[in-house]
Amino acid sequence: MSVPTNVLLSRLSAAGYTFFSGVPCSHFADLFERATESALTDVAAANEGSAVALAAGAALSGQRAVVALQNSGLGHVVNPLTSLLMVNRIPVLLLISVRGHPDESADEPQHVFMGAATKAILDQLAIDWCEFDGTTGGLDQLLIRAAEAHRQDAPFAVLLRKGQLAQSSAGPACDVPLDYPLSAGEAIELIGQRLDPATLIISTTGFITRELFRINDRPENFYMQGSLGHCSALAAGLAIAMPERPVLALDGDGGALMHMGVMSTIGHTKPQNLIHVVLDNESYASTGGQASTSRSSSLDLVASACGYRSAVRCVEAEHILTAMEHCASTPGPHFLLCKINRSHPATLPRVTTRHTPVGNKRRFQDAIQDAMERDVLEPSIAGQRGTM
Repeated sequence: MSVPTNVLLSRLSAAGYTFFSGVPCSHFADLFERATESALTDVAAANEGSAVALAAGAALSGQRAVVALQNSGLGHVVNPLTSLLMVNRIPVLLLISVRGHPDESADEPQHVFMGAATKAILDQLAIDWCEFDGTTGGLDQLLIRAAEAHRQDAPFAVLLRKGQLAQSSAGPACDVPLDYPLSAGEAIELIGQRLDPATLIISTTGFITRELFRINDRPENFYMQGSLGHCSALAAGLAIAMPERPVLALDGDGGALMHMGVMSTIGHTKPQNLIHVVLDNESYASTGGQASTSRSSSLDLVASACGYRSAVRCVEAEHILTAMEHCASTPGPHFLLCKINRSHPATLPRVTTRHTPVGNKRRFQDAIQDAMERDVLEPSIAGQRGTM
């Protein structure tokens, strides 16, 4: 059973809700795109915690606010839920899509832990919640409960499963055409042409990781499963710990925007062996193509202002090749903003068809260890030859 997205949005409006924010999830289908067309004021958020704070600001003005997020984002909202909403008794309605629900068939492994813990986390936070049953009657009932929570100045959470919201429109999300010539796959192939074979790659979750896996699966790749927004920090930590190895963060605009403060950390610590690439298609491609805010931001200028030693905007193939050559010959950190279109193959393989998350980690660590042993062995052999 399912309810069309436009029905949900119209019922929210009828119930007095006027403000909408959040971070997209594939289970919400076109909810975010249709919200931009609804009577609600739609405000894009870089991360789920900011979405809660934005909604709280609207609530302080007397408006009723709703935040939509995937349950994996609960980790981002624990602080604003407890130290902002709960302590100040600010009511906000949370629409939470549940990935990895224990009663459903197996989801991707990164969703297993949060899927099992979602209800317990809400209980621990003393946030009232209910599960949506996928019917209009059920929708009316949960809005009654949300209204009661609002009267008590308390947040209220609604848990939705896959398929309970039906697409309301035939139009695709974020259907503004992009005329950038390169796709994500083509950009990754160009980067690979100028990449030191010893480079360790950290790739962000979603289509970017799946494209890298499709194009060049290698032991030196660490494919992130989940943890959106943490690609650059993970790569920076690795680069700082291993200054002798080149490290590349293969990031996306959604991930880079989610924790943009990490760029200041990278610019401050200046790991010379780090290249930070952002493949920017101005959308959340992996969750349905909902628009990000990168179209109105200049991430290359942000990186330059944060202290990266170089920051360039790449659109054409030759831009990427030239930038990668510069990265190979000069110390970093370097930043490449690659503006790309939204084209992907009709089917993209998932990393989990070949590697478990733990298997991926162990293969990556083995590649690091093998390289370290070769670095120790080769000088030793060269020294022995010199004495012959």
